[in-house]
Formats: sequence, C-alpha cells, structure tokens
Amino acid sequence: MGCNNISISLELNFKKSNDLEGRVLIRCTQSRKHKRISTGVAVAPKYWDKAHHRLKSTHPLSQELNSLINEKLKKVTAAYTKLLSEQDDVRLDDIIMKVTSVPMTNFFDFAYSTKMEEIKSRKKLGTYRRYEAVLNKLKDYGGVKLTLNQVNYAFLQKYMLHLKTKHLNTQDTISANLSAIRTIINEAIRHELYKGRSPFDQIKTKYSDNTKEKLTAEELNRIFTNPLPNIYSIQIARDFFLACFLAEGSRGGDMIAMKKEFIINNCLVFKQQKTGTPMVIPIVPELMEIFKKYMGTGEYIFPFLNDEKVVHEIIIGSKLAYINKYLKETAKYCGIFKKLSTHVARHTFTDIALQVTNGNIYQVQQSLGHTSVRTTEIYSRNRVNYEKVSLLPEMLKKINKN
Repeated sequence: MGCNNISISLELNFKKSNDLEGRVLIRCTQSRKHKRISTGVAVAPKYWDKAHHRLKSTHPLSQELNSLINEKLKKVTAAYTKLLSEQDDVRLDDIIMKVTSVPMTNFFDFAYSTKMEEIKSRKKLGTYRRYEAVLNKLKDYGGVKLTLNQVNYAFLQKYMLHLKTKHLNTQDTISANLSAIRTIINEAIRHELYKGRSPFDQIKTKYSDNTKEKLTAEELNRIFTNPLPNIYSIQIARDFFLACFLAEGSRGGDMIAMKKEFIINNCLVFKQQKTGTPMVIPIVPELMEIFKKYMGTGEYIFPFLNDEKVVHEIIIGSKLAYINKYLKETAKYCGIFKKLSTHVARHTFTDIALQVTNGNIYQVQQSLGHTSVRTTEIYSRNRVNYEKVSLLPEMLKKINKN
C-alpha cells in the first residue's frame, strides 16, 4: 500500500541464507531506502504467500497469525497517517519512533528548556543570543515542529549544504552553527531522548587554520617602552593590554572583572569566567605597578565596571570593544602593523612562554589555566599554591633584550 512518498508492505526476511524460518517484517520504503519493523511472526517459506503478503491457509495457525500481522500493519499505517496530518515532511525514522513509542520531543522546546535555561542562569547573554540565532536559522530550515531525532546525519548534511549555498556562510560559521546543535543533541542523549548514536560521530566540525595574531618580543617591548600621548583612553588601553600579558596571559574578560579582593598573598586568586577554572597567578612587580595606578574606591582593579549596577557578558563585551578601539591607536604609536586586541596579549604570552621554557607545553598550560587549585580538606582549609613560580621574570628579560 502506498501513502504519499512512503510505501508500506510486508516481506519475509531471512537473517541468514540457511535459516529454516523467515521473519515477517513490515517494510517502509522512502527514496529507495528501507526501514523494517518486526511483527513478531516467523514462518517457513512454504507457508508464505508472496503474491498476497500473508500466511497460506495451510499453516495451522494462519488465521490467528494473519490477524496479528494485520493489526501490526494497521498500527504502522495509522502512525504514518497521523504524522502526515501533523507535519509536512515525514521521514522513515519518524514512523519507527512513533510505532516503537520513542518520545517525539520537539528540538526547540528541548533546547530552550535545557541548554538555553542553563546559559541564561549563568547570565551569559552574549552566548544566549548566539545560540538563539543558531536556533532561529535552524527553525527557518527545519520548521517549528522539528523533532530531536529528525536531526540525523542525512538532515545535517543537507543543512550544511543549505547554509553554504543559501546563506553563503563560511566554513567557520557553519562549524559554529553545528557546534551549538551538537551541544543540544549531546544533552538529549544524556536525557535518553535521542535514539541511536550521535550524528556528530560522523560529522566533524572544521575551522580554518588561521594563525593567531601575536607580537614578537621586540614588538612587545615597544608596547612597554614607547612614549604615548597623554590621552587617558590610550594610556589605560595600553596598561590593560600589559596587565593581561603580565597576569600570565589572562583573558580580557577576566581582567576587566578582576576585583581588589582577588589579590591574596601577592597573587591573583579567581575563577576563569569562560571555564570556571580556579587560578592562582603570582603578581610580578610590573603588574602591581599597573594595578596601583588604577585602583580607586571601587571594587574592581580597573575602573570600567565600577559604575555598572548589573554586570553581564554584554556589558563586559562593550567595555572590551572600547579598549580594543584604543589599542589600535596604541599600535600606531608603537609602529606595530598588526590588529592589536586584548586577546593578542594571551597569544603573545603563550608564544614567548614557550620560547623561554624551551617548548615545555605542560608548564605553559599551567599558567594558562589548564590545571585547577586542589581542594585538600572538605570543610575549612582550601590549600592554595601561593608558592607557584611565575614565568614572567625570564620572559621580561627576553623582552627587555629587544
């Protein structure tokens, strides 16, 4: 029997060629692809009527088993008919899930009730907007009734082509979209709402191999030493950049939200905003000199957030944009023809640190926050490594040689 673009029929199927009995299966076919649903009936070939797709009357239980098969067939057909009334595009997996009682969870309902709620609770408004843009784009393509299990390998392959040809998205943008979708699918798998393995086991996100912008030791020395005009915005932008570098390549978002209370035993003790990793960074004299220059009556070391009633990702982003704007002016006065930003300080720290440690990637990873402060006692004593040795003295020697 044929229904729209999916045909449903019965077949006698053998797992092995020498099997004495075959399984009676309901075969659903769409675009030459098949999905099969068991009826629970198995019979010898001599009892199967190929022409009429039923057991022959010579089988001792033909009436009972044919009735059982027909009931199963009606259930599959009814499921398909109901799906057609609910959505425009019905796929083979939709029928399987409907018949086998796998939950038909809406992709967007699930995304907003789990991942989006989690992002909102962390006040990551920029991240929330980025995910929302990804979901809206997917909704335009897949429809508002898109279910979790419809987002399979074949669907994603077509969606990637759609993003490339219709939206003219770059490979990096496509990968960023897929990364957000993958996060939601992985969450659905953890909730046991996604049937089968993740389609991202077969789909790999690829990003262009762009070289991270960084300064040479000689260029960094110019940032330290070149005279700048007595303009506050340029002066504080330069000092903020150097503070990120001297704080072992700290991210701009962490530095702008650095509070005076985070200075403990001549170390910066805080958690990275991006990863939550606990950090303990020794404060070298050059860094303390910059801090003393800007610490006033407010709670933050740098004054950018002191007048903000609410601090969230959007506010931090706008302040960093202000700093980056004037870092471009700083670069001009220092004769640097690179796109200077706060994150260049992190890349520069990494590069020079690798040089002074002879490529000791583990030691550099520690400085960048890839190891956490260890909790040694459950109740009251958190032992923090205030004896950590900074890489900065050796790095500053290298910079000053230039």
